[in-house]
Amino acid sequence: MLNKLLLLLLTIVSYETYAQSNFPLTRYGLGDRVNSNSPALIGLGNNFAAYTSPSVLNTSNPASYSFLRYQFPIFALGVNTRLSFNESGGVKETNSATNFSEMAFGLSFGKRFGMAFGLKPFQQKNYSIVEKQLFEGDTLKYQYEGKGGINKAFIGLSVNILNYDSLRWSVGGNVGAVFGTLTDTRKSSLLTTTTNAGGIDMVSQQLKSFQYDLGTILTYRFKKDHTLTVGATYEPMQNLNAVYNRDLALTLIDVDDPNKYSYLDRSGDLKGKIAYASTLNVGLSYAKIIETARKDGNKRNSQLYATVSYTMTDWSKYKEDYGDTVFTYSNLNNTQGFSVGLQYIPEVTTFGNIMPKLFDRMHYRIGFHSRTLPYMYSNGAQMNEIAGSFGFGIPIVVDKRLDSSIQLGFSAGKRGINDNTAFKETFVTFNVGLLIAPGVNDRWFIKRKLD
Repeated sequence: MLNKLLLLLLTIVSYETYAQSNFPLTRYGLGDRVNSNSPALIGLGNNFAAYTSPSVLNTSNPASYSFLRYQFPIFALGVNTRLSFNESGGVKETNSATNFSEMAFGLSFGKRFGMAFGLKPFQQKNYSIVEKQLFEGDTLKYQYEGKGGINKAFIGLSVNILNYDSLRWSVGGNVGAVFGTLTDTRKSSLLTTTTNAGGIDMVSQQLKSFQYDLGTILTYRFKKDHTLTVGATYEPMQNLNAVYNRDLALTLIDVDDPNKYSYLDRSGDLKGKIAYASTLNVGLSYAKIIETARKDGNKRNSQLYATVSYTMTDWSKYKEDYGDTVFTYSNLNNTQGFSVGLQYIPEVTTFGNIMPKLFDRMHYRIGFHSRTLPYMYSNGAQMNEIAGSFGFGIPIVVDKRLDSSIQLGFSAGKRGINDNTAFKETFVTFNVGLLIAPGVNDRWFIKRKLD
């Protein structure tokens, strides 16, 4: 199984892609922050601050690692597909893209500790805009294009400061490297000429820096079958190392052929720092075991789980500083949002060697989130996003264990403002994850003795 897993990991890494839906407002700053949550969390409305599970790896809150099943490692792989239906000024466009959302390994050890490491996307930029204007009897064509992505390779650790049956308090953190390149290109040309002559403005930002985030989770079990959880994550404002490059060029032949460019000005590589926005997430969840009678006289132990969270991001200090070249964005505003989610498991108890039916062991999830986006329009309106979601956790039995599973998450929503002439996006996402855990006989960190 491990050899097959490694082959799958290498296949995903070799297929590196930064594609995403065509979202024109990603031209500001570093583009769009990628939702790299597990499909299980996406089905819950992207609630991750107070989510713990022995068989789901939650890399968005590092304090959750010590809540994984003790001495049983877990591998997490995730892929998402997004369909976007965009409309602006009566023009409609449809785009689709598929990306990996997470690739990670987690393990709980030493009875109090947990760890994880992996790779996930961090920022992405992908847009293509064409504008045409009349200029002294001619038609000017402007092309704006942005592409690229920033990934994050991380390692995290958590520890239970309090480790009782009814009360557990964990703190943790992820630290890693963010790396990648984002490019913005603007081209202008005259449509009425026989050649495709014009000017080109090319800007690139390459990131290669350390980045970290923190988390905490407190769980309290009372009245035997009731569990209350409070969680929070925090990414402080951090200065990320970056390299800026800008080229201005002219061509009398073809603006789409870089080999025909005559460069007017080249900045060279300018080293600097990007003051990245800080983010705070807080969440609350409640789980209850519900006993009901079966037809055969046995009792069914179902679990109902509810969670809610709030998030805010401070963009007021965001700045790209390359010495004499400094960028600030007045149209990036602070954001906030909330989300709710419900999960239901029909049967959480196994009866010796007798396994409950598949539909009884599945996890059923539903969620909703509403948030503002940092992008501001010229009229002062701030863009917002609302979406509903649902998902399923389908267990895969390995040596009578339920830790391996297929996780599915689906969401649908829209972005925009209350203005029919402004840009609007309606989207649908499909998220598939694979959680792989070993069988009973593959427990790690055990000293085996021969009789």
